[in-house]
Amino acid sequence: MRNLKIQNLTKEPKVFYGLQNKYDRIVSVLGGSVQVGRVINSDIDLIEITRKGLPKSVVATVSNILGISMEKMSNLIHVSHRTIQRKNDNELLNVYSTEQILEIAEVISRGIEVLGSIENFSHWVNSEIRVLNYKKPLDYLDTSFGTKLIKDILGRIEQGVYS
Repeated sequence: MRNLKIQNLTKEPKVFYGLQNKYDRIVSVLGGSVQVGRVINSDIDLIEITRKGLPKSVVATVSNILGISMEKMSNLIHVSHRTIQRKNDNELLNVYSTEQILEIAEVISRGIEVLGSIENFSHWVNSEIRVLNYKKPLDYLDTSFGTKLIKDILGRIEQGVYS
């Protein structure tokens, strides 16, 4: 079992690009192992974290990576903006919000891997793309079906299929 300290993607982007393990990349997107509060080595760990909840501080980290406001981020995770504002950074999100944050973090990790950089991914996720009828990929990150669709599109891009 690995017990490696993972850095925050926004503070150490060069370190992120060297991470080979998908779970390490997700932890980095969420703000690093200190912010997440535990090591993730498997899907079982993701399930346990979902049930326990992630700290509110990860919401700000993910919204920063996506280049969106906390209000837009709260819409993506189905929590009122006011509720997010009232929470302390260490307070835990509920199971549904945590699950959505983890799915969004997986999309971000995959997007950076496919598109080559945080900047490329941020530009792409905020651009209107043809395959989504000229809507933004960001607009689909509020449901598990939407995150799956965006990961499928990223897979097509990786394979060189026009998307």
